[in-house]
Amino acid sequence: MRAIKYFLPLLTFGLGACSPEANDPITTFPENPSVHDSVVVSIDEELYFSEGISQVTVDAKELGVPSEMTFDPLLNELSVTIADDLEIGDKTITVSVQTADGIETYEEVIQLTEPDEKSESLAFGWDEARIYFTLTDRFYNGDKTNDDPNNENYDTSHLETYHGGDFRGLIEKMPYLEELGINTLWITPIVDNIEWNMREQQNSNQYGYHGYWAKDFTKIDEHLGDLETFKELIDTAHDHGIKVMVDVVLNHSGYGMDEEGSVFEGMLRDEPVPNHQVLGELAGLPDFKTEEAEVRDQLIAWQTAWIAESRTERGDTIDFFRVDTVKHVEDTTWKAFKNAIIKEQPSFKLIGEHYGASITNTGGYLYDGEMDSLLDFDFKNIAGSFVNWDVMGANDKLITRNEQLTSDATLGQFLSSHDEDGFLYRQAGGDRGKQKVAASLLITAKGQPVIYYGEELGQTGATASNMDKGEYNENRYDFDWDAVASSDMHAHYQKLLNIRKNNSLIFSKGDRRTVAGSNKEGFVIFSRNYEGQEVMVGLNILDEPTTVTIPVSEASYSDLYSENTHYNASEGTLTIEIPARSEGGTVILKAD
Repeated sequence: MRAIKYFLPLLTFGLGACSPEANDPITTFPENPSVHDSVVVSIDEELYFSEGISQVTVDAKELGVPSEMTFDPLLNELSVTIADDLEIGDKTITVSVQTADGIETYEEVIQLTEPDEKSESLAFGWDEARIYFTLTDRFYNGDKTNDDPNNENYDTSHLETYHGGDFRGLIEKMPYLEELGINTLWITPIVDNIEWNMREQQNSNQYGYHGYWAKDFTKIDEHLGDLETFKELIDTAHDHGIKVMVDVVLNHSGYGMDEEGSVFEGMLRDEPVPNHQVLGELAGLPDFKTEEAEVRDQLIAWQTAWIAESRTERGDTIDFFRVDTVKHVEDTTWKAFKNAIIKEQPSFKLIGEHYGASITNTGGYLYDGEMDSLLDFDFKNIAGSFVNWDVMGANDKLITRNEQLTSDATLGQFLSSHDEDGFLYRQAGGDRGKQKVAASLLITAKGQPVIYYGEELGQTGATASNMDKGEYNENRYDFDWDAVASSDMHAHYQKLLNIRKNNSLIFSKGDRRTVAGSNKEGFVIFSRNYEGQEVMVGLNILDEPTTVTIPVSEASYSDLYSENTHYNASEGTLTIEIPARSEGGTVILKAD
């Protein structure tokens, strides 16, 4: 069924009153979106770019957007992400066109439909993503024939060279990720990177193994595999209930790509502005002039093309992008990028790296036609304060955070990453028990938990500092496959992720309330509630068990974490024991 379109004039001057017979200047795509989609709202170019129009806004409250969105002055399209908790049926958006004479209003009816997922395991909402982030080169070497395609004779013991991980390795280890409880795999950029050693003059090594130094956005990097293998990766991931998120960069190219004759000639800044967030260079990397329409359009075309290029015979393709260096590119590019993506695949989502992002610092990228989520750089600080004695203060912050997240504008919380010191190394000071409790806090919080590869084994390290002194990226280790079977840390993560999987809506959408807790006693118990379902989480930061009595409403409870512990209530109270942090420091209670 096509969307019904009609117009109601707010004023009868300016653009002139509209009637049902007037040509429709407003269109939406797709015509009948699902609650997992976004919608591109378009205005006729002749109308939008005519003289006299000062601003165009969209009221999309019926799609779950809390406040008016404003069209970019350079774009006659705007993407609106739909909240996934809406009832199916007709929803109305209102487009207001403001001129010097007044405001003309157009109402557009959009018919929401049920999501049409190919399998039940892939039918989860965006805020239900349980994300695993890996540097492909460091995860698993599944094809040794692409280890040294350029005859560089890599020293694979050096932290800044290629180590051999590839698409085939990801394919072979997909069962591991499924068993761990992951439903979204985030991989580093797949595009062709510069081949040269950036520290050759220092008699050392620094290659683009991480994928962020692009040489050609139209080709897959030869160290990773080929397009057919990447398609196999997508199909395999989907067969295991895992969606694929690919890292993309629109801000910069690889080092040396600003030389004459480069494929990017004319696209990079000749005179970058020192220390400028958008017009400058990040770490000396050649910076794209994305504010120029031709440059912007070319970059968007290159990156968006991967959605079609990667489509498999059965119709599967990339599901999400993680967007690098968001704050270093102007808003117009991100809005145009989102528009182009949604016209290619309406269910596609973007999570952005806005460095320093938190619930109080979203940079205006959410509910603005740009990002659907941001990586939460503050969460590790909250978790650090939690495990280092400010239990109640951290819990209060997470309650506030919980209240502000929605299915269509959320945050991806993480403890460790490829760009910062590992949590176990930095915040936990090497204490594996603190890492376990922090992981429990991460995985039971609202938002999208992001697991950095190897942290589930206790792998950690410092980020690079002064490479001239040999201070390389210790946090970009090779995944330790030999440690999996005997790792108590791995068992902890796997248990938690699968508990979240089995109670996905409660943890992804539920509210958060404090049940009991004390900084002095080193514990907190909080509840997560959604549509009449409740889970209570108890966390203990002490290295000895703690016994707690709490008020309850049901007769008996099971501890999902210990799997075989049951508690019976007595006169409306329940007495439980939370294990020491070295033993996980976690109970997760659900009424029998």
